[in-house]
Amino acid sequence: MRNMTKYGGLLALSALLISQAAATITFNFNTVHSGATPGGLPPWAVMTITNTSGGVSISLTNSATNPPGQFIGNLHLLFNTLPTGSDFTGDPYVNNIILGNHTNAGLSFNVEVRFKVAPPSARLLPGGTSTFTLLGVSEADFAGLNTSAMVHIQNIPPLGDSSKVIAPEPGSLIAMGTGLVSLLGLRRRKR
Repeated sequence: MRNMTKYGGLLALSALLISQAAATITFNFNTVHSGATPGGLPPWAVMTITNTSGGVSISLTNSATNPPGQFIGNLHLLFNTLPTGSDFTGDPYVNNIILGNHTNAGLSFNVEVRFKVAPPSARLLPGGTSTFTLLGVSEADFAGLNTSAMVHIQNIPPLGDSSKVIAPEPGSLIAMGTGLVSLLGLRRRKR
């Protein structure tokens, strides 16, 4: 009985920690899906999805180590539930956000964020961060597949090429899954 209480407490503590850790998901865009390889070292961009009241806040950063002039033109996302709206008030980089099913580079998405491409000073350049909100969804609604998030990186030196870069499943989801499997295995072994 004592072991059951001990492991029950451990399971409850683990669930609490996992729920807190799951409030933010971080994605590293480090895998070229199509096109040229961006300049600089991967990850070429980093995105976080954080739960907020009524939706999620998304921040996308173009890596400061990328070559000057290399910019992010689009972000494509796939949620299990279509967001009900968006808000990019105050963000200097977002041109518009389109909600609805679409395909790009052979992958399926339902959110497209279009960033400003002109004038060049308005672009999401290396070191820049864009932050906006998608309404009516939570981070748990994000599909979380290896192809659920893709950025279009443009003006890759030296020829001005472009690339579609995906973010494999974030490490936080893998860690949570591994932790849960370990806890369940430990619990079964003790019985």
